[in-house]
Amino acid sequence: MSQICVDKKDELLVVETTITEAGREDLVDFDLSTYPYKFPVKLISTLPLQQIPAWKVGFEWCKIILQFKPDVINFTGYAEPAALPVLLFCKILGIKTVMTIESVRNQSENQNGVIHAVKSLLKSAIFNLTDGYFSYGLNSNQFLFRAGVAKSKIYSFLNSFDKNKFKQQFNSIKPKSSSNSTEPYLLFVGRLSEEKNLFELIDLMKELPYSLKMVGNGPLFSELSMKIQQEQISNVHLLGTVAWTELAEVYQHASCLVLVSTAETWGMVANEAQELGKAVICTEACGCANDLIISGYNGLVINQLSDKIERNKIKQFLNNLPENSSYFEGNSKRNSTIFNVERLAQEMYQGFQKLTMN
Repeated sequence: MSQICVDKKDELLVVETTITEAGREDLVDFDLSTYPYKFPVKLISTLPLQQIPAWKVGFEWCKIILQFKPDVINFTGYAEPAALPVLLFCKILGIKTVMTIESVRNQSENQNGVIHAVKSLLKSAIFNLTDGYFSYGLNSNQFLFRAGVAKSKIYSFLNSFDKNKFKQQFNSIKPKSSSNSTEPYLLFVGRLSEEKNLFELIDLMKELPYSLKMVGNGPLFSELSMKIQQEQISNVHLLGTVAWTELAEVYQHASCLVLVSTAETWGMVANEAQELGKAVICTEACGCANDLIISGYNGLVINQLSDKIERNKIKQFLNNLPENSSYFEGNSKRNSTIFNVERLAQEMYQGFQKLTMN
């Protein structure tokens, strides 16, 4: 996107509210000092997101808007409490707004009662003030359609990441000799939190003749470690935090990625696995399911892990994986060319153009 703006002689400013959220402080490889941004970035705070008062976020956003005088603003979601008042501020100033939406249907319908009603009212107000949308794929599109958003207001519906930087680290890995080759394993990459459904995943591993490497940290790390020790589960290994710049090496010998979340906006790790030709097993609760990941084409999509029939599908898939790995690898790499960051950037820029011409 930054290069497109340079080529078109447009200005771009990225406002970063903070570096990370509470509980993710160990993920430090994306701050201003270590990541080579090629565009102007304003960082509001270095505190975890939950520790920054909503009024301060809104005040800083409005101050930057008055200084920069943008034609279009892209909000990266509506969960931030400052989003609604700042959207009103933009409407008063005549600034066009576009919202990046990562919500999917299963998340929006899991709540009920007063909280759900209040959130629905706020969401409706925000959507009425927003001029356009960037969506995280087909499942997010369905969420928007159900909220009454017209298809013509959705300017992009795919999700991608910095593939070049990711593949550079993969290409820098020195080939290992056959005598020291690593046995293939299943791989989980993500935050160790409740919605990732990790206790059920570990229980499943008791039934499988494979090993599982789990990359990540989070509030459940101690509980998961205790479960593995107490139940003497020898084929599950918690690796803790691995920097994004070193992840390719972990992906290298994995047979497939496993993402069995009960709620997942997208699952960018599926993009990473696919870029390296790895098959992916995921649940329908993941935003990438039936969009980036298609059963029988580049992986397996299941309903929920607690279902015995679905577990048997996983077992059958893994049994057949060695003979199907080349087929999945080819399809994954072909699919990856569709979900590329250059296409995403171009669609976003075209969306900005449509808004400024209206």
